Amino acid sequence: MSFRHGYGAPPASMPRSVQVLIGLLAVVAVGGTAAFAVTFKSVSDKGELGVGAVTAATATSCENPGTVTVAADPSIASGLEAVAAAIPATELGCSSLSVTPQDPVLTVAAIADGSAPALWIPDSSEWLDKVSASGQEIRRISNSVASTPVVTVSAPGSEAPAAWTDVLGGPALHIGDPLTSAVSSAPIVAAFAEAQSRGGDLTSISAALVPVAQAQYRNLKETGSTARIQTVDADGGTAVTTEQTFEAYLAAHADSRLTASVPSSGSVFMDYPMASVGADSSAADAGKLLAAALTSDTGRSVLAGLGFRGADQAPPVAGGVGKVGSLVPSDPSVVTKALARYEILSRPSRALAVVDVSGSMDYMQDGVTRMAATAQAGDIAIRMFPANAQLGLWAFSVDLGDGTDYRELEPVARMDATEGGTDHRSKLLSRIDNLSSIVGGGTGLYDSVLAAYRSMQQSCDPASINSVILLTDGANDDPSGIALQELLDTLTREQDPTRPVPIITIGVTDDADTDVLEQISTLTGGNSHFAPTPADIPKVFVGAISGRAG
Repeated sequence: MSFRHGYGAPPASMPRSVQVLIGLLAVVAVGGTAAFAVTFKSVSDKGELGVGAVTAATATSCENPGTVTVAADPSIASGLEAVAAAIPATELGCSSLSVTPQDPVLTVAAIADGSAPALWIPDSSEWLDKVSASGQEIRRISNSVASTPVVTVSAPGSEAPAAWTDVLGGPALHIGDPLTSAVSSAPIVAAFAEAQSRGGDLTSISAALVPVAQAQYRNLKETGSTARIQTVDADGGTAVTTEQTFEAYLAAHADSRLTASVPSSGSVFMDYPMASVGADSSAADAGKLLAAALTSDTGRSVLAGLGFRGADQAPPVAGGVGKVGSLVPSDPSVVTKALARYEILSRPSRALAVVDVSGSMDYMQDGVTRMAATAQAGDIAIRMFPANAQLGLWAFSVDLGDGTDYRELEPVARMDATEGGTDHRSKLLSRIDNLSSIVGGGTGLYDSVLAAYRSMQQSCDPASINSVILLTDGANDDPSGIALQELLDTLTREQDPTRPVPIITIGVTDDADTDVLEQISTLTGGNSHFAPTPADIPKVFVGAISGRAG
């Protein structure tokens, strides 16, 4: 049975201490700054926050307080500001805590360039692990100061997902960017954790990620969890978010009928750890005081009022999705590899298709010519590419004009680029259909490969996967062209790790020089495929395009 509960209205009453603290936030927000330093008069021996009169951090006992900077995930920053404001500067060694809401990916960049905050509270421990792995000095102060499970949000009456693979494979999924958000990567982590715990098939998860990655350009437009919820509220579908974010959304949209759920297997929790960055021991001491304040009764009340669970992940008294088990992969390396693959698949394609039009492409077998099968394969592949993909088309044989073995039929351009009232996709489809009209001559393979490689490398787009897709049914037979060893030596010499251009080769029938094609692909980081008959060309060609990352 899956946990699925509609959320009701937020609690009608909130502890007076929380109201006072949140009221302070409103005053600060009106003043136009997110970082502030005010303190309550005292903190009790039990660590609970006092709710007495507010005094400035520049009280007589602390004339010129220093500042301990704290970067906090935006979801928890407001509650953190209220709790931090209640710690007297005298207890912080005549310092004040200055809290700045900051997405973890930006904090990681700040740490890398030397402008790190003294304390850091991201939404997930994943971020601390990434920074530690990079060799930066970071010390964990608290494993968790709050928590919230990742949930799916959909319209009422929608069937709850039985497993996280169902979430990944569902239609109209709004997931965000798993490469820059721990919330967005959580369904992937959860799916692998489920499969590992049950001894299930991990390859099915990788397969489910392909369409999600290929739709990534759409997901990037939904810049945060709240935006995803808004999209689903307006247009339907399923949004990936957290219980806390959804609670906040419902508090601001009382008329929303959306509901949240998680599979019965559980979910990934955002655990909000705290760490000090660098070697400043005074910052670490301030962090310990802040962690104690956040986990005190009043600190927990502040965070609960914002929709958070405690570090123990116990369900909230009201609202939420109830008790949720925590999903943690037994082998995290599998998730790391999957996300690396996702990164490759999610980047837009920028490819140059180089098609053999030598005379042998007119050979017929089982009622179909090699060129006719190639045109069919090209038609399917061109229609597969999303609008933001870039694709160009060359043909090659021997001496196609202007003293070269190759001819540009269409430049590399976005599929949705329009010129003269016709989009680029339509132009490519027309060119593919007419390839048979230029079939003839020998196979000028090596000169064409090198020219295509250089063209794509010189115009390389770092935001895309740049590649050459070569289809041929023969071996090089241009006596005036470069030799194989010269081609391989040149490709080796001209490789640039900052501008990689893998060459994906497709050999057609036994006439193709598959050994040479494999050498070319391996040398450039691509992969090589073989279509034994013309009838196999569409399946192999489309498979090569789909698996362009190898």
